[in-house]
Amino acid sequence: TGWHSLDRIYRVVPGELSVVTGVPNSGKSEWIDALLCNLALSNGWTFALCSMENKVRDHARKLLEKYTGEPFFASPYSRMGRMDRSSLDQGMQWLDRHFVLLRCEDDGLPSIDWLLDLARVAVLRYGIRGLVIDPYNELDHQRGPKVTETEYVSQMLTKCKRFAQHHGCHVWFVAHPRSMQNWDGKPPGLYDISGSAHFINKCDNGIVVHRNRDPESENPDHVQVLMRKVRNKSAGTIGDCTLRYDRNTGRYHDLPDGLINGQQPPLPKVADADGRNSFLDMTAYQNTNGNYAQQSATAPSDQVYTSDDRLGDFEAPPT
Repeated sequence: TGWHSLDRIYRVVPGELSVVTGVPNSGKSEWIDALLCNLALSNGWTFALCSMENKVRDHARKLLEKYTGEPFFASPYSRMGRMDRSSLDQGMQWLDRHFVLLRCEDDGLPSIDWLLDLARVAVLRYGIRGLVIDPYNELDHQRGPKVTETEYVSQMLTKCKRFAQHHGCHVWFVAHPRSMQNWDGKPPGLYDISGSAHFINKCDNGIVVHRNRDPESENPDHVQVLMRKVRNKSAGTIGDCTLRYDRNTGRYHDLPDGLINGQQPPLPKVADADGRNSFLDMTAYQNTNGNYAQQSATAPSDQVYTSDDRLGDFEAPPT
């Protein structure tokens, strides 16, 4: 995962379904983005993102900040300088290699079948190893008159698990808890997820992301990652982990007891032919692990986008 304290309780295994929940504004999407960046940098994975709560440009900015370790905009609460043009260009190339956006650009809501069809195209074309569906309540949930919500959720999660197992992908599914009018500030449980208890029954991993909402607290930048279900014992165990959130860069860090010699361990790099260090490139992976460009699928080709397709007019910081 990129965090030693979290590796003790959670490891990402291809072919599994992880359900992530937490109260609004607790950092669920932000933590998943940081996890994907760590996996892309350390293992060269490529991901398909269906993040319907994020605008394309805002989502790209967040990922760029995590990659470069520099804020996109100058911040009044930080002395750190914003990223320069060189960092931006390198980050955009990295985004294009490792992230594919699945977007529904018309007025209708995307269904789970529509989404999984496009994800299959992304597997064949780009060799994605992970799929993020964020969140559940932004999908189209039309169902037959005799199908209950519990039955619908069960069928939907079964489709997600079959996709993960068949294509060797890890699926992260974000679901909000139901209305918590008398919330006491404690982390919600998996049975609090709105919709059905099948979210905990069907998933392989159940994760709760939680942070202290009290601005007067001693550690407002601490975020808890709580493992509440682990089906595969080789993938982790039930337990708690606390990370420190850096608001300037969007990165998460181990607490001091998880550091090596007082410093965050560096992400793995590989050497270029000329001896320089560079981040892992997915091009070689795609060329040696299936001729994706020669395979076909039935889903429409114009609805799978790379970062160049959707972020071509992304505004760069002035030089």
